[in-house]
Amino acid sequence: MARAELAALLGGRPVTDVVPPRTGETVADYAVRATGELMIRYLAGGVDEN
Repeated sequence: MARAELAALLGGRPVTDVVPPRTGETVADYAVRATGELMIRYLAGGVDEN
């Protein structure tokens, strides 16, 4: 995923707004999960309408 594609996926929002951290989740676990969720959204063709 290119930088411009990530920016489009985030739509100007912080990553924590797009993929909220879970209570008690470590930074490392959040990073892995958020990266995976963003990649799934990218491959699916966009951001869901939340």
